[in-house]
Amino acid sequence: MEQKENTTQEKPMPIMDEVKMLREFKENTKQKKKMKIPRKAKVNRSKLKKGWVGIIKIDENGNISGEKQKLEDSTVRLKDKTYHAIDGEEIGMWNGKHTVVILKTWQKNPIKLKRKEGEANETHGQKYIMARMLGDTIKVKAAAGAKGLLYFVLAAAVAYGAYMLFTGQI
Repeated sequence: MEQKENTTQEKPMPIMDEVKMLREFKENTKQKKKMKIPRKAKVNRSKLKKGWVGIIKIDENGNISGEKQKLEDSTVRLKDKTYHAIDGEEIGMWNGKHTVVILKTWQKNPIKLKRKEGEANETHGQKYIMARMLGDTIKVKAAAGAKGLLYFVLAAAVAYGAYMLFTGQI
């Protein structure tokens, strides 16, 4: 019987099949989108000059929504008729364009975005961080010359002690 040689050479795919495969691959991969500010929280320049600020509010049930409110006497009144105090440390910028305040509705003061000088560091996870840093440190070995010198001095002291013992001077 004759044995036929198996030639397992891959034939190139037709261009249309390759394009179809690439389209399917692109559709199946998820693309990350940039987080956008809620539309209701965007404040344009004319309103910004009049004292309006965008508010991103977090409700007690975790819902996040946005609204625009006028900042009067360092206070803001939301649509649900709750009042909140704001000083300049809570106001931040969204992508450098829109002024924004992040506000928890169950608290009277918003989340502070700017850090004061001399403010204490956050230390609730400090012991875990310090343990990790200690484990990651590189241990420095003593120089080979220092070790050799130590062994030489130790050997000389032992030899001198043995000499003194055998000659009877001790």
